Amino acid sequence: MGVKSYLFFFGFLLNLISGFANTNAITNAKPTSGFAITNGKPTTVTELDVNQYVGRWYQVYGAPTNTLFQGWGKCITADYGVLPSGNVSVVNSQLNKQNELEQISGYAYSENPSEPGQFTVHLDGVPVDSPYWVVKLGEVINNQYAYSIITTPSGISNWVLARNLTEFANKYDSEVVEYLNGNNYRFVPISQDNCDYNYAQTKSNQILTSNYKSECQVATYLSNAGFPQSAIPTMVCTSKYESSFNCDAYHKNTDGSSDYGLMQVNSYWWCSGDPTSKYNGCSKSCSSMYDCQTNANCAYTIWKQQGYNAWYGYKSHKAECDSYKLNC
Repeated sequence: MGVKSYLFFFGFLLNLISGFANTNAITNAKPTSGFAITNGKPTTVTELDVNQYVGRWYQVYGAPTNTLFQGWGKCITADYGVLPSGNVSVVNSQLNKQNELEQISGYAYSENPSEPGQFTVHLDGVPVDSPYWVVKLGEVINNQYAYSIITTPSGISNWVLARNLTEFANKYDSEVVEYLNGNNYRFVPISQDNCDYNYAQTKSNQILTSNYKSECQVATYLSNAGFPQSAIPTMVCTSKYESSFNCDAYHKNTDGSSDYGLMQVNSYWWCSGDPTSKYNGCSKSCSSMYDCQTNANCAYTIWKQQGYNAWYGYKSHKAECDSYKLNC
């Protein structure tokens, strides 16, 4: 329930997905060369194989303007995994100036299957979905793209991701820099020196088991928890903006506390076992808050004491949530 931090700019959401009803429509991607403009916007890759895109990436370049949104960071990585829904989960990780780990998770989807390089991304706790456009892919090595260049429709921002830092420096760096300079991208290197990547892998293993539910499933958990029928649509809407209906959602707040699960139960006030736990208002462990029903039960306790305003997801989308309609 803590305020969600925009840890990374919406574009750096490296959670590519198939997003197609028929995954067989995705063919092996052919690396593109050159930069084209269509209707004043960058031309994206015409083919992309999501199975060759998922996995671990390291960011090697980015636009100077990126720090306005994602802040200064080093050791930036992105981890993807295919979800049962067909979407792909994401965990973006970086170390900030204080050498503290920052992470954010989400998923992406395709709105137009005829444009396989253009995606829309949703981050847990972020109210606005964002475009993510792949404009160039490296060759496929060991069934993985060697690098990827991403931008936005404006072309102002850019991100360059590599699979293997040493291989990228020795084999692909010069062609990528030539491409970026040739297309008037402004970019700076991202430090990957003295990095211990175990921090990101540990966290991503937790979040890549994302447990997304439908809004009707969420409604059932809330009903079983004791919420009156009149409150359930509003609470479902609140869950959408708190966790994206993800029972495994996790968020680290700026005050050091953590939010857990479907309704983002806060560690300081409502559960035990977290280093910041104090009051344990729901008499449950924070780890148990990854159970969908346990989390909904705790949310009912919170709601009875504080109402809807206990959740920032509700307060930020009050008009929508107050009139939310369920299609169950």
